[in-house]
Amino acid sequence: MGIETEEQVSPPKSAFTVSAGFECLEIFYKNNVDLYLCYCGIEDCSKGHSFGPAVRNEYLIHYILSGKGIYRVGDKTYTVQAGEYFLICPGQTTFYQADEENPWSYMWIGFQGIKAPMYIKYLHLDEKEKLVGKCGQAEYLKSLILQMLEARALTFANELRREGLLYLFLSELTNAAEREVELSEEDKYPQQIYVEHVLRYIERNYSKEIRVSQLAKEMGLSRSYLSSCFKKQMGETVQDYLMRIRMEKAETLLITESVSIGQIAGEVGYEDQLAFSKVFRKKYGMSPSEYRQNYKGNEEKLQIQYRF
Repeated sequence: MGIETEEQVSPPKSAFTVSAGFECLEIFYKNNVDLYLCYCGIEDCSKGHSFGPAVRNEYLIHYILSGKGIYRVGDKTYTVQAGEYFLICPGQTTFYQADEENPWSYMWIGFQGIKAPMYIKYLHLDEKEKLVGKCGQAEYLKSLILQMLEARALTFANELRREGLLYLFLSELTNAAEREVELSEEDKYPQQIYVEHVLRYIERNYSKEIRVSQLAKEMGLSRSYLSSCFKKQMGETVQDYLMRIRMEKAETLLITESVSIGQIAGEVGYEDQLAFSKVFRKKYGMSPSEYRQNYKGNEEKLQIQYRF
């Protein structure tokens, strides 16, 4: 990690001027780290105070605590004021300057990591078109920065603390971004991720009672929305998929194992053997015992459509 080169000035007593560069333990393996803190700080700028043109090697966010100023990248100039923040991306030539009449006080946080570009997208920013965001939680964000600065000693505990605080900082900005654009439920998270979670859960728990309402609750969704996502992605309902997986598991057990029909019913989530046999017959046109008699020893004849 590098050391922030923001110019420090002697501010009035009410201002904060803290700059920190962390030669952190992450430096030895940072190319493999999801996200890590490079530096952070808080400064009360003098009138017209500027920085740049400069190019950064990491992502850098400046959050405006008070006042205003301009941020310039390429041929675009943004006016940024209290409650807003601007993003500097690696490799971009940027310039920013405090207002001559109402100079800004800001805090900054530099970070990098394999997942940094993905987390930037969570803020609904991109590296070309949208580089300014809003967040009304100034005091909370400032408290996180101050805690990062307090944890500057080079210890494993402080390394973990800094990374945790960085995640909290980006999480708060993400919350604000989602509220700002009034995301619909569908836009908050890729539907396929919800579906894949359900698929994995069913594969691990098909032998147990599974309720779609409980699954949805654990994922923070409504039952109807989760069901809609699943039907859209898979072409069948969660319950139909669960039944199919249970029957396909039962097929394999009937053909490859010599255990009783009742035991197989229990292993695929049916306490009642008769209920299991009824569902099996409806799907395959024969009872479990008839299926075993016809296909035992002939696994190539299994009617399984999807294998795990």
